[in-house]
Amino acid sequence: MNIHPKNLPRAQHYIQRQFNSHSWWPKEQPEQAKHEFNLMQADSTALNVWCEKWLDVGQRQKLNNAITD
Repeated sequence: MNIHPKNLPRAQHYIQRQFNSHSWWPKEQPEQAKHEFNLMQADSTALNVWCEKWLDVGQRQKLNNAITD
């Protein structure tokens, strides 16, 4: 995942929307993932690390599609 700083707000919004819509998202330990997201979302580099840790390939691709022009 490579979230560019200019796309950070879009990425934050997309991920938050997924949390709000799907209690199981991401598939592994969603509550821990939410907690870490809250800590790491303010910086694109940190959010990239979060994505690599918590999202599978398909989820990362959907995020990438949602945030790129």
